[in-house]
Amino acid sequence: MRIHYLKIIGTKTEADLIAWVNESTEPETPIKSFDDPQFADGKILIKLAGSIEPRMINHDLITPGSTDEEKELNAKYAISIARKLGAVIFMVWDDIPRLNKKMLLIFCCSLYDLKHNLA
Repeated sequence: MRIHYLKIIGTKTEADLIAWVNESTEPETPIKSFDDPQFADGKILIKLAGSIEPRMINHDLITPGSTDEEKELNAKYAISIARKLGAVIFMVWDDIPRLNKKMLLIFCCSLYDLKHNLA
């Protein structure tokens, strides 16, 4: 995992990736770091995956993310979409609501790499 992560991140900084997340998802309030509470409900990650291939998103499956169960469903859906897109994902669903900064960074980095290698 560490070797793959270092290969993907390359020369990108956390600030570069956060800027890309903000640009791609247009959150209500700009995200400042990978432990930002906006990641907890999983919707930002679903939007991020949708910025790569919008047809992959079934909006009927996205929940408001206000309960723990809804956060779990969104987190599992975000991981599922990323994997279907071909991203290498090492995280488990509960890394998202727990705001596991390292795993969120790797998740976003994998999507960044996927998007920029498709272009």
